Amino acid sequence: MIPARLTKALTRRSALSVKPQLLPQSTIVNYQRRQFSQTRPALTSTLPVQIHGKGSGTSQTITVQNKPYTFQTDTYTTLGGNDAHPSPVAYSLASLGSCNQVTGSVVARDHGIKVGQWDVEVEGQLPTDVLVGGKQGNPNWVSVELKIHVQTDLDVATEEGRKKWDFFVGEVERRCPITQLFKLSGVRYESVWVNERL
Repeated sequence: MIPARLTKALTRRSALSVKPQLLPQSTIVNYQRRQFSQTRPALTSTLPVQIHGKGSGTSQTITVQNKPYTFQTDTYTTLGGNDAHPSPVAYSLASLGSCNQVTGSVVARDHGIKVGQWDVEVEGQLPTDVLVGGKQGNPNWVSVELKIHVQTDLDVATEEGRKKWDFFVGEVERRCPITQLFKLSGVRYESVWVNERL
């Protein structure tokens, strides 16, 4: 349940200044069943995520704590990079698309919806006046559009299937942390979801 003071802040779309707290590695996660789910326990704690980046110029290698993988970033040649790896802004759009798929899989599991293939496209318009030109203003995305085609076992030709589909989409967007990050940042956010019968 969201506290009333946070609900008001979210409704007003005001800037939230929350200090993140890292949990110790030995944190024990508390499991408790979601009221609407009879299938899986829910995490009622936070998920600690820590990354470390090291590099020079515009290129950086990023590691995720306690994970065996790394990834690299660079930027476009117009910004002085070598364009050898995806840019941080490309990763931000990629995280939006992939987080919707991950969240959608969790929501589908919770509500007994079968999902198949996902086809996700994200397009954003990033102003360069602040980033490149150094002008005053907001360097945030002007707009972001998410287009998702996902196979489900829902028959949206029926009223019941359409209601379940609308609930599914709404629940994914409500629960996806990256969607909420974009929406609460003030960016003009649009999403188009298309159900393809499994």
